[in-house]
Amino acid sequence: MRAAGTLQGDVLIDLNVTLVNTAPFPKFLVLNPAYNITVYRRGNNETDLGFYIDKGMNLNYNPGIWIMPYETVVINVRVSKTESYSLPSITCGGTDGTSIGCGVVVPPLLNSPSQLSALSMFPLVDGHIRILEYQGVVKFNVYSGDEGTFKKFFAVTVPVVFVDGRMYDFTPNYTMDYSEYVDALFEYTGTGRRSVNVENSVQMPQGMFQLTPTLLTGVSVGMPGQVLPSNESYELPVWVVTTGTGVEITYRVEWSAGGL
Repeated sequence: MRAAGTLQGDVLIDLNVTLVNTAPFPKFLVLNPAYNITVYRRGNNETDLGFYIDKGMNLNYNPGIWIMPYETVVINVRVSKTESYSLPSITCGGTDGTSIGCGVVVPPLLNSPSQLSALSMFPLVDGHIRILEYQGVVKFNVYSGDEGTFKKFFAVTVPVVFVDGRMYDFTPNYTMDYSEYVDALFEYTGTGRRSVNVENSVQMPQGMFQLTPTLLTGVSVGMPGQVLPSNESYELPVWVVTTGTGVEITYRVEWSAGGL
C-alpha cells in the first residue's frame, strides 16, 4: 500500500540516573560519548560537561568520570531521535464507474515502542557500581511539514517503554489502551475479529502488551523485541489524533532499586 504522506516524530528522553560506588576505592566509569551527558555530584554544585573532549577526563583513552569511594553521583543523559512515519493511502482504480467508493479511512497506529531498563542503560560488569534510581521525562512530538494544509487521522503510542519502571503523568490523557484500540478498529470497520493461530502468535509475558504484525489498515507496526520482567502489568496507552499540524505527548518515568 502506497503512502499518502508522511509525519515526523521527534523523541527526547531527559533522564537522571543515580549511581553509587560501594567500594572503598575509586572507580573510573566509562561513559558513551555519543550521548549528551552531564554529571552532578553532591549538592548539585559540581557539573562536568564535555567530558569526552577533555583529555583529563580520559583513562587509557576511555572517556568517563571518577567516582570516589562510597560517592553517589547523578548522571543526566539526554537522548534524541527522529523517525518518519507513513500515512497509508487508499487506492482508487478505474474510470469506468466500477470503483467509485474506495474505502474508509481508519486511524493507523504509526509507531512501535523501543524498550529501556536500568540494566540496558548501564550494563555494568562491576558489582560495586550500583544503580539506585532513575527518573525523567519523555517528550514525543509528531508533526507534519505541510503546515496544516491536510487533516490527519492516526494513532500513536509511547515511543519508549521503561520495562522495569513506572510511566505516569501522561499529557494529554491517552485515548485508550492498546487492546481497546484493536477492538475499536474492528467495531469502527464493522468487521468481526479474525481468528488467531495460537501456535504462530507472539508469546509475551503475562500482563504485557502484544502487538500483531499488521493492523486492519495493512500498516506494519513491527514486532516487539525481548521484554524484560516488569514490576507491574500494564497496557500500552494509545492516542487517537485528528490534527492538521501535529501533537506533542509527554510522560514521566521513574524506577528505584528499593521498589516503586
